[in-house]
Amino acid sequence: MYDALQAWRETLAALPVQEAAGLRDGKTALVIVDMVNGFLTEGPLSSPRSASVLPACENLLREGLGWGHAPVMFADRHDPDCIEFQSFPPHCIRGTSEAEIARSLREIGSDLNPRRNWDTTAIVIEKNSTNGAITPEFQKWLADNADVTRIVVCGVCTDICVMQFCLTLKTLCNQADRPMEVMVPVNAVETYDAPGHNAELCGSVALQLMAQAGITLVKEIVY
Repeated sequence: MYDALQAWRETLAALPVQEAAGLRDGKTALVIVDMVNGFLTEGPLSSPRSASVLPACENLLREGLGWGHAPVMFADRHDPDCIEFQSFPPHCIRGTSEAEIARSLREIGSDLNPRRNWDTTAIVIEKNSTNGAITPEFQKWLADNADVTRIVVCGVCTDICVMQFCLTLKTLCNQADRPMEVMVPVNAVETYDAPGHNAELCGSVALQLMAQAGITLVKEIVY
């Protein structure tokens, strides 16, 4: 197991970088997953590891706002009696500060709003499960942006919400014979350490599963 993990570390270290200029083709969009306070700075599921990718996500949002398609920002938001709390501790309850997107991202995307107007301002999509790809709002965004052939994904957690979104997006597009490159900059995704949940192991396995499913991994996006 150690040898396999070390070999994968070496593979990740050798990943190429992606020039931002190559994403300014009018066919690329950005998705930011769950960069909310409840996973970054407060609450039972918050983690300094998760918070560490905030600067990379900030840079991606600044860049992605100029790509010509509305960047999507998923926000985990639940009612107090949410059924997901049978699997995870109560978190990101709607109306609390845990459910708010990180202030620095909100300041960059000063037009962030729930209006669903599908223009070139960033939009927020609330999700009540770990998988944002199955929300009606995202599926409408995907249908309304039929010219998008590449989606760059960043955020948390690598092995839960990010992986589920990427795998579902890829398989939805495969099923519809829709060309879609799903790209994950490894420096802009992270997961948490907890008893029974080793962040490096779980994150590494998730990245490997995504790569095997045809998702493009890059070391980072450079500007």
